[in-house]
Amino acid sequence: MALSICIFAHNTQWRLPHCIGALDKAAAGADYRAHIMVNGATDQTLAVAKTFAAVDDRICTHYLPVADKANAWNDYVNHFADDGDAHIFLDGDIKPSDSAFLALRDALKRAPDAYGAAALPASGRSQHAWAARLLKHHYLSGNLYALSGDCVRLVRNRQIRLPFGAKGEDGLISYLLLTDLKGGADDTHKRRITVAENATFEFDSLQVNWRDVETYHRRLIRYSERHFQKKVLYRLLKQNGLAAMPNTIYDIYSPENMRGLSPRLSPVEFWYDVSMLRRLRAKYAAPSKTFFPLA
Repeated sequence: MALSICIFAHNTQWRLPHCIGALDKAAAGADYRAHIMVNGATDQTLAVAKTFAAVDDRICTHYLPVADKANAWNDYVNHFADDGDAHIFLDGDIKPSDSAFLALRDALKRAPDAYGAAALPASGRSQHAWAARLLKHHYLSGNLYALSGDCVRLVRNRQIRLPFGAKGEDGLISYLLLTDLKGGADDTHKRRITVAENATFEFDSLQVNWRDVETYHRRLIRYSERHFQKKVLYRLLKQNGLAAMPNTIYDIYSPENMRGLSPRLSPVEFWYDVSMLRRLRAKYAAPSKTFFPLA
């Protein structure tokens, strides 16, 4: 199998057909098998995925009851990933460009030391700044990227798993690759991530309407939680390596680990951070509290 594809799908019933419909052109004739990881969907995403799988034997559908992308990533890597030249990861609400998957695979071939290849955004109001950040820091965007077959095998063999409930799994994967899959403070192994500039993706930008305003509000809440998770988790990983990787992200919250956290000073982010810190401390940092996901 030339390409093994992992599609993360959560409440993407309207966009998933566009994503799946673009697979053939993105693969540009290469053999592939696509695994649709439907995680915690409450709309018709699962039915849509099953419809495509019923008429194309290259497509498999897997249902996970919990809406958790990090958990879906673990399941794909450890249980469903085919033995391919490259593993393509993408969100079910984006559309990959023509030949994007081949561009990612070829980028890995041209850089034999690379574990991952990043694609670049081709839409969105901040696409240029976003692309520049990916290029400068050798980061992956969770919307579309590739991992080499060797990388996936190493992750399996070393039993590396992302914490259940982790937000911003693409940043965590980027950190792992840049530390040579070891964790720790040395994240300078930039040869481990290459950029496939001809591999791009498009997505629908938010509009000024009540539905998208609510979507933006939920996104800022998620970004705030992700910000504090990164502050605590990365500090632990840099100090103690992969031995500090928790089974669930909620294990990292303790009075000691949360000491010193403060809201960002951005006018928008400040109030979300204040609210999120209160929730985290109330649920996780108080004595005798049991760890469980935020509602």
